[in-house]
Amino acid sequence: MRAQRDLPAEAVRDLQKGESVERALSRILRRYGGTYEDYVRIMGEVRDLANREKVTTFEAAQRLAQA
Repeated sequence: MRAQRDLPAEAVRDLQKGESVERALSRILRRYGGTYEDYVRIMGEVRDLANREKVTTFEAAQRLAQA
């Protein structure tokens, strides 16, 4: 599986029209054989950052990808 930092970045890049970051990340994780626990951990980080910074989950995923 790819590095945890790369997954939100790939989900943001591979976002399909009308798709949420959550759904895109889920699809990317399935592609690389990730688990539900991986999804929960990564989305937890994305949502924590989104709440802390008062931004959307999309913007939070972009920021995590840049970090």
